[in-house]
Formats: sequence, structure tokens, C-alpha cells
Amino acid sequence: MYYNLGFSYSEMIYGRRVVLDRLISALALLPTYYGFLIWDIYRPRAVQAKLFEWMLSEIRKKRADLSVEETFQEATKYMSLPSRPGDLYCPPHLSGGAIDLTLYGYNKHEILDLGTPFDDCSELAHSNYFEIHPPRNMEEEAIKSKRLLLKRAMQSQGFTSYFYEWWHFDLGNIFWSRATGKKAVFGPLFGDKEWPMV
Repeated sequence: MYYNLGFSYSEMIYGRRVVLDRLISALALLPTYYGFLIWDIYRPRAVQAKLFEWMLSEIRKKRADLSVEETFQEATKYMSLPSRPGDLYCPPHLSGGAIDLTLYGYNKHEILDLGTPFDDCSELAHSNYFEIHPPRNMEEEAIKSKRLLLKRAMQSQGFTSYFYEWWHFDLGNIFWSRATGKKAVFGPLFGDKEWPMV
């Protein structure tokens, strides 16, 4: 998914080598007619800042009843705060250790339906939605099965699943650290610089 945020994008996807290696191992666990469609791995600071503002706007549109502080708190569930060079805090995607992805069906050459669009900010996007709200029909049962397939494949390779987004997985970064109780090993992928523009 591309956002119209007023600046150019790299045609390359940047991330940690260990993320790629484990992603390939996770792919081997899927049925042969499934693949991964990757939306995001590394995000530079400027992109993260613009996306956070975009998410604030989305929350305001959907939840006009929330106060400014409540809107901010809700936005932080679905989009990490940006950081500046030198900050100790490193947003997951800035580290190159976060990945947003979904399942792709080779038999029909299509992105599979996992219940919400990418970057949806509703309860339906939560990774455990169908465990709390049992599927009501065969379509929801199929969505639940595909989400579990994706989650199990990624978790088998050491990724952690982010609670608020079924498509987001972490390895070695701050979210992974919080989920595992281990120390984060990844800071900003390019240090204080941004992605290399070719």
C-alpha cells in the first residue's frame, strides 16, 4: 500500500537479513499455493512521522467522541510514534525488524482476505479478534483459519505477533522485546541516516 504523503519512495525494500532468512523459512511452512505479500519492513523517520499524523486523522474521523488525549492514545495502538536521530526509542519499522505482510494466493493471483484492509484501526484488526468473537459464518471461519496460518508460520520462526494488527510481526526490536522479555537487539537500521536514495 502506498500513501500519498508528499515525498518520494524507494523502489527497494530494506530490512534485516535475519528477517529475510526467517521469512523464507516461514514461507516453507505454508501450502505451496500460498505466498507472502509484503507491505512494509523498514520505514524512515519522515515516513513514520507522516503516517502517525495520518493515523491521528483516521481516528478523529472514526471516533469523533474521543478527546484529544484519547485520540492520541488510540492512534498509538495502530501506529508507532516517530523518533528523531539520536533518540533512545526506535520505532519497530525504523529498526528493520518489523514486517507488515499478508497471504497471497498463487492459484488465483490474489491477495487473500484476512478480514480487514492493511492499516485498519478497528477491533476487527486485532490479532485475537476471532478468538474473542467466534466466527459467525463460513467466511469468517476461513478468515480466522488464514490468520492462524500466517501467525503460526511467523511465530514458528521467532517473530512475535502485534496485538492490534494481524499483519504486523516483530523480530529483535522494541515490540519483540516487550513480548519476549528479552533485550531489544535492533536500533535504527541505518543509524542516524535515512534510507539510501538511489
